[in-house]
Amino acid sequence: MADTTVFSIRRLLSRKCAAQGIPVSGTFELTPRCNLRCRMCYVRLTPEQMAPLGRELTCEEWLQLAREAKEAGMVFLLLTGGEPTLRQDFPRLYEELAGMGLSVSINTNGTLLTPQLRQLWHRLPPAQVNVTLYGTCAADYEALCGSGDAFDRVCEALDWLQSEGILVHLNTTMTPVNLPHWQELEDFAKARNLDLRMTAYCFPPSRREAGAPCGDFTRLAPEAVGKLIVQDLYYQQGAEAVLRNAADMDTPPSGSCELAEEGDAISCMAGRSQFWVNWNGTMTPCGMLAQPVTAPAEEGFLPAWEQLKEATAAIRLCPDCVNCAERKTCMNCAAVVVTETGTFSGKPEYMCALNRAYRAELQQLAQTLKKA
Repeated sequence: MADTTVFSIRRLLSRKCAAQGIPVSGTFELTPRCNLRCRMCYVRLTPEQMAPLGRELTCEEWLQLAREAKEAGMVFLLLTGGEPTLRQDFPRLYEELAGMGLSVSINTNGTLLTPQLRQLWHRLPPAQVNVTLYGTCAADYEALCGSGDAFDRVCEALDWLQSEGILVHLNTTMTPVNLPHWQELEDFAKARNLDLRMTAYCFPPSRREAGAPCGDFTRLAPEAVGKLIVQDLYYQQGAEAVLRNAADMDTPPSGSCELAEEGDAISCMAGRSQFWVNWNGTMTPCGMLAQPVTAPAEEGFLPAWEQLKEATAAIRLCPDCVNCAERKTCMNCAAVVVTETGTFSGKPEYMCALNRAYRAELQQLAQTLKKA
C-alpha cells in the first residue's frame, strides 16, 4: 500500500506553510490535450478549441516558472493534464524538474508509457505516479473513454511501475456508465495491492468548452453519490468504520454556537500553500477554480502568488453552510460552491442533497449492523 508516512508529512508541511503563505505544493497542467475521449472530462481540448484560449507554455517557460516557484518555497510538484506524457518534450521537462531537487509526481491515464519514459523513470523515478482507472476490462474503457485497447496498455504500465518499485496510486471517477462496476474497481486495486481513490462526486463541467466531445456526460444523482460513499466505506473498511462514522456524525461541530452572518474563508490549502498553473500560463488556487486568477508567466511567479494569496484570503463562503447543523459530514468546498452556483456565497443544493443521502444511508446501515 501507499506510504502513509510520506502523505502525513506532506499534509503537515502543507498546513504549516499555509499559515505562513508559502507555496510549498504546485500543480503544472502541461496540456489540455489527451489521447482518450473520456465522457466526464472537463479539461480535454482539441488544438482548434485551444486556439481562442491561448497556447501551451513551452518547456523553457515551464522550467522558468518552476525555478521561480522553487525559490518561493515549492517542494512538491504535480504534473498533470490532459495527458501530460502526450507532450513530446515531456521527458526533457520531467528530467530537468527532477534535477532541481523537486519531489515530482505525475497524473496520467497510463496508456503512453513509452520505452523512453521507462528508461527515464528507471533512472529518475517519480515520487508518485497517479494512474486514473476507468474500468476493469476493454469494454469499460470503450464505453467511457472511447478506446477499448487502452485497458491492456494501462495494465502493462501498472505491471512495469510496480516492478520498478515506483509508488503508484489509482484514481477513479464514478459515473452512470461505470457505477455498476464499482466493486470490481476496488477488487482490481486490492489484487494489485494498490490504494484506490474513488471520486463519486463530479464537478459541473465549468471548464468544458462548447462542442466538446464529452458534452453528453451526465453525472450521478446526489442520492446515488451519498449511497455509494457509504457502500464503499463498508466494502473497504467494514462494520467498525460504518459504526464509528455514524456515531461521530451527530457530535456537535467545533466552533461557536452563535449564528454566523458571514461565511467561512477557504479552509483547504488552495491559494494558501498550494497553487495550480493552467496550460496557458494562468494560475488559480486549484484546478477547479477559474477565479481568482493571476498570470505568473507574464508577471513572474512571486508577484502572481502574492496576488493570488491575497485574493483567496478575501473569499467568503455561504453563511447558511457555516450555520448548517449537518456541516460536519458535508464535503463542500469553495470549488464546489462556485462551480455549482456561480458564486462563492451561493448554497450548493446538489451537495445538500448528497449530504442528506449520505447521512441517511450511513444511519440506516449502522442500525442494521447493530441488530446483526
